[in-house]
Amino acid sequence: MTYDEIKTNVANYLNRSDLTSQMDTFIKLAESDMNKVLKHQQMIKRAVATADKTSQYMQLPSDWISCINVELNTSDHTLLMQQTVESLDLKRASIGNVSGRPEYFAITDDAIELCPTPDGDYELQLTYYADVPALSSTNTENFVSRTFPDVYVYGCCKHASIFLMEDNRIPIFSGLFDKAIEEVRVQQAQASFGKGSLLPRRKTYGKTNKKTYYFKT
Repeated sequence: MTYDEIKTNVANYLNRSDLTSQMDTFIKLAESDMNKVLKHQQMIKRAVATADKTSQYMQLPSDWISCINVELNTSDHTLLMQQTVESLDLKRASIGNVSGRPEYFAITDDAIELCPTPDGDYELQLTYYADVPALSSTNTENFVSRTFPDVYVYGCCKHASIFLMEDNRIPIFSGLFDKAIEEVRVQQAQASFGKGSLLPRRKTYGKTNKKTYYFKT
């Protein structure tokens, strides 16, 4: 389903023709809801950047949601271990804040903080969950609109009902949206782990104002 088709279907579901100016807001709000709850394989991206000894911070990509892993692009592809900000501070203190080859990282606001602070140039690869690509008049489709259009339609109808203060419709569309989201999760789980066992995923920590280097996708 395309951007225009979603707007048409939402208007039809609501039986309203006077919400054209609000449709983009409903779409953005629905996408915000998706980004909070979806972890789909189509949202996985990789980015690389070079850290050097001038700073322990590297800015996250603008579409970052949560981290899957960070590794050094060296011959052994060393994985960095994720820590809480508090744990990273303790590790930095325990080594006397000396620089060296990064071994740990923490997510601090919109940046990655490395420990030890790099003692030279290191190329890092970040694997992460990215935002669902926003729909617009120039980006008319994404994987959700193509494969799970009901997520968009019900999400938009939910926020339209809130906007219209139609209290009786809000729980209906909220329930339909939640059901559609759960179906996406089930489909993803079956596609990824259909013949294996699910393993618990390491907890990640989310978003200092310190910005240094940008990952480029």
